[in-house]
Amino acid sequence: MIQEVTKAQSKSEMLTEFLIFVLNILIGTFLLRLVWNRSLVQHITVLKPIKTLLDAFILSLSLAVVRGI
Repeated sequence: MIQEVTKAQSKSEMLTEFLIFVLNILIGTFLLRLVWNRSLVQHITVLKPIKTLLDAFILSLSLAVVRGI
């Protein structure tokens, strides 16, 4: 995802790629919090619920880095 931003040839293309990246992270944050709290916490007893969107955002970024963004 970051590679597309660095390969952009114009500023508008770079801005578009960056906004898509940010939107992807934000949507992933909300989905991660929803799935984590409603499904994973109930079935895996050692997991605790995510209380804030900041926690979900950090977890989402960590997973994106592990996946290789």
